[in-house]
Amino acid sequence: MTKMKKFIYLLIASALFVSSCEEDVVIYDTANGQAIAQIINGAEQTLPVPDTGDTAIIEVGVTTVSDVDRTISVSVDPSSTADPSEYDIDQASLVIPAGSFVGEIRVNANFNAIPETGLTSLVLNLDNVQGADNLEGVLSHKINFFRFCPFTNGANFLGEYQLETQVLGIFNTPTLTDGVVNITQGATVADRQFTVAAYPAFGAFTPFTFSFSLICGEVVVSAVDNINVGCGGANAVGPSSVNVSTYNSGDDSELIINFVDDTRDQCGWGAPEVQIKLTKL
Repeated sequence: MTKMKKFIYLLIASALFVSSCEEDVVIYDTANGQAIAQIINGAEQTLPVPDTGDTAIIEVGVTTVSDVDRTISVSVDPSSTADPSEYDIDQASLVIPAGSFVGEIRVNANFNAIPETGLTSLVLNLDNVQGADNLEGVLSHKINFFRFCPFTNGANFLGEYQLETQVLGIFNTPTLTDGVVNITQGATVADRQFTVAAYPAFGAFTPFTFSFSLICGEVVVSAVDNINVGCGGANAVGPSSVNVSTYNSGDDSELIINFVDDTRDQCGWGAPEVQIKLTKL
């Protein structure tokens, strides 16, 4: 069943009566009947945006056809968190074409404006469809944007990895405990995380979650404000602005990650640049 037929069926089922005699079948008037409009592809979608950009589609359907184009009116809901620079609503797409039950609103995502990590969202409200008698059903649609370029060759950057310190942190000791860690997915398909204890040279401390994102060839380390141990209070770690880490989207056998130890320099070692190597087991 096509989207158009499914949509029409769902909305007009109550108006269709079928008897054993063909002449008793009541057919809904799709040309002159009541025009009911709504969003027909759900209330939410998530759009991974590669560095080439991408487009989200919002489908708006109406239960009648017209011999002229019908304008679709939408508005941005105040609950949206995406900055207007992150997207562009194709104004030419705000229409249900003549002779059609369905129009497709195109929302173009701007990779460069989307935050480097995390999700932002655009919520669009369906305000009106020209000629529609009523708006019923799903009347708003949320698009979640985040940066991501697909992995290739079966790579997934998940599972057990051997962690080895390459460049030492404060007091010329490892910042993270060398050994086997289990990398899991975070909030989006671009996010990765593992638990590990800090500063093994100074004792056995409660592990914390070390997080990073794999964004179109770049490894972006997430700031952690509290790693459960520190000098005069819990230390913090964060991304390096000097040594940018990279990865191969088609080879998850190894990751080299640079980050900053003790970003607030609570221990007086000048927030050193640290490097670890993760080798898949």
